[in-house]
Order: sequence, then structure tokens, then C-alpha cells
Amino acid sequence: MAGPLEGVKCVCLIMFQQLPVAFSMLADLGAEVIKIETPEGEQGRQLGLTPKFPLSPYFETNNRGFKCITLDLKQKKAREILYKLVKDADVFAQNFRPGVVQRLGCSYEDLIKVNPGIVYLSSSAYGPDGPNATLPGTDGIAQAMGGICSGYGEEGNRMTTGQIPVADETAAFHSFQAVTVGLYHKLRTGEGQLIETSLLGSQIRLMGFSMTRVLFTGEQLPRSRTRMFIGQISNLTTSFNDKNGKPFMLQVIGEERWRKGLEAIGFAKALDEIGCATLKDIGSSDEKRKAFLNTMDRMFATNTREHWLKLLREADVISAPINILAEAAADPDVIANNYVIEVDHTKVGKIKEVGFPWKFHKTPAKAGIAPELGEHNNEVLKGLGYSDADIKQLKEERVI
Repeated sequence: MAGPLEGVKCVCLIMFQQLPVAFSMLADLGAEVIKIETPEGEQGRQLGLTPKFPLSPYFETNNRGFKCITLDLKQKKAREILYKLVKDADVFAQNFRPGVVQRLGCSYEDLIKVNPGIVYLSSSAYGPDGPNATLPGTDGIAQAMGGICSGYGEEGNRMTTGQIPVADETAAFHSFQAVTVGLYHKLRTGEGQLIETSLLGSQIRLMGFSMTRVLFTGEQLPRSRTRMFIGQISNLTTSFNDKNGKPFMLQVIGEERWRKGLEAIGFAKALDEIGCATLKDIGSSDEKRKAFLNTMDRMFATNTREHWLKLLREADVISAPINILAEAAADPDVIANNYVIEVDHTKVGKIKEVGFPWKFHKTPAKAGIAPELGEHNNEVLKGLGYSDADIKQLKEERVI
């Protein structure tokens, strides 16, 4: 069954994670994605390679479903091939350091001369404007500058970026959305356009109401295992360990639900005694919050998290185990919904990797595998009218 984006052609000069992830999702949904690399290949191909496993989990996940051709765009003949590819493409994308595509002859101004209707996505670190617009950047700089590091850990601990590249992934999701909006606009009007996204801009969007809350109140969010929002309706999110040290979390909105949960797990009396029976009480001072956490820690340490989660969920209190990645990948809900999938790989056999965040009932997604360097040179070039002799000469001249 064809994917919903079958017939969409994307030509991409992209590397690492920020944009490849966006276009891997487009490929999952049926788009033809032709990735251009230098004849030497991008460095991302080497990340995570070990003697035990000759497949980069980084490159494989980020580039699945692509076709790959190699072009040395410093050469005129390579740029001619690029322009032939772009002529009937729907989308062109690049995430090079600002200024590079101008030197390589594939800026938006260059490509609209070839295809006026092209949807051109340009993604950077800091955004197209501002004092750092021309600087390179990575996931780490966006996490650092975008504020998310201030939400990790507890007060007194070192601020640090997280192990998970949330800035790269968030930018990928926003770029995926931007391309689909650009395609929809083109479908309606026939117009292409330049679309610009960035790591930093996507990270700020990820901050959402937390950023707005700081702007409204002028108060910084506390670095704490407890997230509270006290108002006409109060909200509590926090975590605990069971008797075996296994962590779990709960989140409660509203006093009525909170009281019902306390009674279900048998903690209401103990919290009444220390004056922490309501969410408003808990949020009234640091001392109350500490007394609440100490009491709950002591009581939750008397049984397993399976026991507590059963009681909490029966009382309709939102709660869940805090999984490490291996536990998350094996979770029955994750498996049942194809959030982790198994793929046949020509090089190493069956592999497991991230699946699909959506479910299209008439046009389901399908995961491919990442291409070998230059794997589709012959296929793509022959489709553009190049003969075997032409391709041989291009190789000899190191155009491809």
C-alpha cells in the first residue's frame, strides 16, 4: 500500500541529525528522498560504529529510507546534476553552516531560477537573524541556550545538557511540519517558498507554557524533582522510588483527584498529620514540600512500584513507571503501537529501531534502511539521462 506522500520528491543536502530525521519521517510516509553527500561521505556515518557491530545506530535511524548519491558540488558538472534533480523536485533542504550553499551554487536564489515552485527548507543553529546567525551549532548549544538545562536535576546539582538529543529531535519535528505545510501551500496555490527553521527556535517552542509562565510571573522555575503549578486548579508532578529502588511518577490535577488518590494508597492520614493533605498546602513553602516528600518517600518504600501503580491507576490517578530506554523499548504499549519496530537490514539481518509516532489507517508508514554511500548513483543518474559511459567518466573525474 502506497504511503500518503508517494509522488513527493525531495532533494536534500543534509547531514547529522537535525534535518535527516525530518526527512526520514517523510520517507517513512512514502516520499522519495534523495540525499546528496560528498564522495567522502558525511561524518555521521562513522558515529557509533564499533568492532562488534558494523552499523551506526546514529546514521541508520536518521537516514532510513533515503536514496544516496555522491556529488562534489565544488565542480560545475556536479552542480549541473543537482540542477537537473531539482528541476522537477517538490522540496530542497539543507542544513549547512550559513554561507556554504551560496558558495556551492544551491542557495534559494540559485534554485528558484531552476524551479520557481520549489519548497526550500533551510535549517540553522541560531536562526536566520541575530548576532550569532552565521555560527555553526549543535544539539548541545540549543539545549544550553534554550533553557531546558535549567529544568534538569535538582537544586545544587550541576546544570548540564541531557543524554538525549532533544534539540535535534525537536528541530526535526518542526522541520517535518514546516515542509508538510509548505507542500500544502504549494498544492493550493502552486507557489513554493523559502522556509527557515533552527535548533534554537525549536528548543524555545519546546519550552511552551513554562517559558510563558516565567515571562508572566518573573519567577524562575525551581530545579526540583517536584513540578507544581498552584492556582485556582493546582497541579503536581513528582517521582518516588519503591522498596527496590525502582522509580515511578504520578501527576495529579485538582484537589479532589489528589484526595481520592491519597485514600486509595492509604496515605491520607499521615499527610493530614503533617499538614500536607492538599496540593495548596504542599506548594505553600519549601518546608512543607520537603516534609511531604520525606513522608511519601518513607511510605512508598514499603512496597513495589507495581503495587502502587495498580492502586493509583484504579483510583484514576495518572501514574507510570520511570523507564530506562531498554524498559521503554520493551513496554507492551510501545510494542503494540509499533513505536518500536523490527526491520530487515541487508547488511546485518533484523534490527530493532524507533517506529512511527502516528498511525495512518489507509496509508500506513513503512520504514526503509539507510543507504550505502553513493548506493543510488547509477539509478538516479540514469534517470536523468546519463549513460554508463557518462557515469564512468564522472567517477574518473571525481564529480561523483
